[in-house]
Amino acid sequence: MAKRPSRAPTVIVGLVGLASIGWGAWLWTQEQVGSQSVVAASGASAGAPSGRTAPGGALAPPVHGGSGTWTAVAPANAKSAAAGALCAGCDIVVITMCSMRRDHVSAYGLAQGVLGGKPLTPRLDALTAGGFRMDQAWAASNFTLAGLTALLTGRFGSSTGVTGWDKGLVKDVPTLPEVLGYYGYRSGAFTIDAPSGFRPDYGLDRGFQHMQIIPPPRDTPDGRSSGGEPGPGGESALPAAAWIAAQDQTSPMFVMFHTRTAHYPFVLEDDPDDATGVTHLLWGSGGLHPTSQAMPGTAGGTAQRGVVALAGVDPVQVGVLAAGAPGIAVWKQRYAESVARMDIDLGVIADALEARGRLDKSIIVVLADHGESIDDHGELLHGDAYFDGVVHIPMLIRVGGMAGRPVSALTSQVDVLPTLLDLVGAVSPAGIDGNSMVPLFTGKTDAVRSTTLVEGGVSWHDDGHPRGAVVALPWAMLKQDRGCGGGVDVPRGPGEPATCLFNLETDPGQERNVAASHPEVLADLQARWDKFRAAHSDEGTQLSLDPAFVKELQRTGYNFRPEEQ
Repeated sequence: MAKRPSRAPTVIVGLVGLASIGWGAWLWTQEQVGSQSVVAASGASAGAPSGRTAPGGALAPPVHGGSGTWTAVAPANAKSAAAGALCAGCDIVVITMCSMRRDHVSAYGLAQGVLGGKPLTPRLDALTAGGFRMDQAWAASNFTLAGLTALLTGRFGSSTGVTGWDKGLVKDVPTLPEVLGYYGYRSGAFTIDAPSGFRPDYGLDRGFQHMQIIPPPRDTPDGRSSGGEPGPGGESALPAAAWIAAQDQTSPMFVMFHTRTAHYPFVLEDDPDDATGVTHLLWGSGGLHPTSQAMPGTAGGTAQRGVVALAGVDPVQVGVLAAGAPGIAVWKQRYAESVARMDIDLGVIADALEARGRLDKSIIVVLADHGESIDDHGELLHGDAYFDGVVHIPMLIRVGGMAGRPVSALTSQVDVLPTLLDLVGAVSPAGIDGNSMVPLFTGKTDAVRSTTLVEGGVSWHDDGHPRGAVVALPWAMLKQDRGCGGGVDVPRGPGEPATCLFNLETDPGQERNVAASHPEVLADLQARWDKFRAAHSDEGTQLSLDPAFVKELQRTGYNFRPEEQ
């Protein structure tokens, strides 16, 4: 486990499941065998405000103090993988795409996956060609931190306590890189400095022997105001590509790259010719007015605990709505353009993997941490509701030596960890919530789960009424403050979220809430969630985060500290 630089002290507390104690104790013992080191990160804080308004209304260059490199020596005395593993010794590559909609991935064959008559994601498609396309993959939450935590632990938010920005990963919950490290894997993690949650502040560096976070490049929306020309793209993927090139052939590698190139605010430059003004609003997001914050979490000033109170109105939300249908069309266009730029990141990784010469001995997983609404059901972005566009995600898995196909079985982000460990012959930690998808791949079963959960969000969920979704095909039950849209609402008490029920077979667009007419389905889905939470859940304890990173979160619209409410 990499030690944290002293500049970003954290208090990591949450649920420790009894079933994980034995494995956690073994991990602790093994950690004493391998010595650890740390390369100090640049700057003096875990994050710093960016996009501030300079005199004259221009955006001031951002200052990022959370960039750096964290390292740890690999554990000694590597274990041997199980004999007969389907991909023993294979390299593992996990690419998480922030805010990526399933219908914008060309491989899914949906209309939104093209721009100007060309596929949006040709490099992604080529990288995962011949693999398994998971058609019913669901995120474990509607925002990044909780989704990546579920991915790296194989546990839903109830099991880790990571359901909001104020929650972090406890030491005793094993992570994917930790387990792989004890099987001889060299592991590296890469992203850019932004409020994504994939950073040491939340414990998501745990188990990685190398974690590198760079300032946002000019070719990403987070780096749009840093000056200079955007360039050809793909810059945020270069550190991961360099690390891949430096790995020898004697040990398998696990590399994880988290790209934010398709994340709000989507644009790299302003466009004075955009008559709707939406491009200008996106370019200036966070710096248009000194007393208001754009809201990438709830996308438009939804009054929820845990979200910064708006001083007046959110100019992005107001401006987009005022622009009407033409403005929404530009919003969607800018998102599609950002997806196409994100695909260049994947091309950089693909080239590095091809140069390594082990694609036939590699497992490649490309998936979203969550999707994006882009005006589905009146939500512009993500973090508020749990509709399909945000939580029904793309997931593509290519396994060296295996012929893939579309898979219609219900799956979740929590199933990735046991699947990867199963493929390489490693033992999964006890007590995880995920199930291996390998039996689906080999045709031994047509289902690995009957129910999946989507839990937590960017605002507080500490009022005794959990927000989230329960999916048991064809049904999806949503508990959300935004409401349900069309259909007859079920009565709710003060402070309670709306209860929505959709039949995804007959109503894939989730336009008709049928909660009132199917009380037996609601009762069944609610009972499944309640029983799971009773067996696994803990409210957890709030983190003490670096003040500068808290300021960055607040600048982005999040404010989870109760003393400031």
